[in-house]
Amino acid sequence: MAESKPFSVTVHPYPSKGVRHACVYELGSSPSRNALVFIGGLGDGPHTVPYIRTVASKIEAAEGLSYSVFEMRIRSSFSGFGWNCLANDVEDISAAVKYLRGIGKEKIVLMGHSTGSQDCIEYTNYEKHHNEPVDGFILQGSVSDREALPIEKGKEAMEKAVALATEMIKSGRGDDAIPKSQLPFEADPWPITAYRFHSLAGDGGDDDYFSSDLPDEKVAATWGRVKQPILVVPSAGDQYVPKTVDFEKLLAKWKSFCPAMSDLSGLIPGASHTVDLASSQEWLGDRVVSFLKSLDK
Repeated sequence: MAESKPFSVTVHPYPSKGVRHACVYELGSSPSRNALVFIGGLGDGPHTVPYIRTVASKIEAAEGLSYSVFEMRIRSSFSGFGWNCLANDVEDISAAVKYLRGIGKEKIVLMGHSTGSQDCIEYTNYEKHHNEPVDGFILQGSVSDREALPIEKGKEAMEKAVALATEMIKSGRGDDAIPKSQLPFEADPWPITAYRFHSLAGDGGDDDYFSSDLPDEKVAATWGRVKQPILVVPSAGDQYVPKTVDFEKLLAKWKSFCPAMSDLSGLIPGASHTVDLASSQEWLGDRVVSFLKSLDK
């Protein structure tokens, strides 16, 4: 794992309907024409995914690029994910994009880690959300929560909790929190509604974009609506991917439905879910730089 060191950011307050005292946090010191906006996964918030600072350093050092990296806090950041949904995330991200356009950023690219990748895919549904357009997307750690959670929490416990969430939704209590005693998260302090739990862990939930068993019709609809250039860089050693899933084959399937997917897409060598190895972070940084340069061609 890369060594933790102090780092500086420039804090940009901006107006947001969904987030009180909303800010984006700019890494690096060089003025830039463009912006890469980083969105973390469940339990993440600004500065909780260290590899993005390696990526930011690579971008700043690259000749011919003019990008700053921005991290942000949305309603679902940290412990807030259990009370929120992808639609809220899109609204919050769109407010930040509007601010960045307003201060003169020419190109804006969204980069999602883990569940942040779901935010990126949801963001492509402009017809549904009427959100601010962006110029590209990067997905890292785009794994299925439905397939990942049983690895960590146990299949039987997850099935029981999904059944409870489904029953609560059917009885009109989808916005109520699942009792802590009924969750397979005893060591975790985060409350979660029946809706969000089912969205993450249930078959066909709103978050269910990356499962390996999705029907071709849904895969085609999801990836076919991506019109801006997109780089998909899953981790080759992601501990949340079931051993039965061939991720190279799955990535190829996604690409077959997505002409906008960059040929630079591919698995990050040696990388865990959060890309802890320094060598994997270097590879990721180089690949992001190459993708951003390709947007100018």
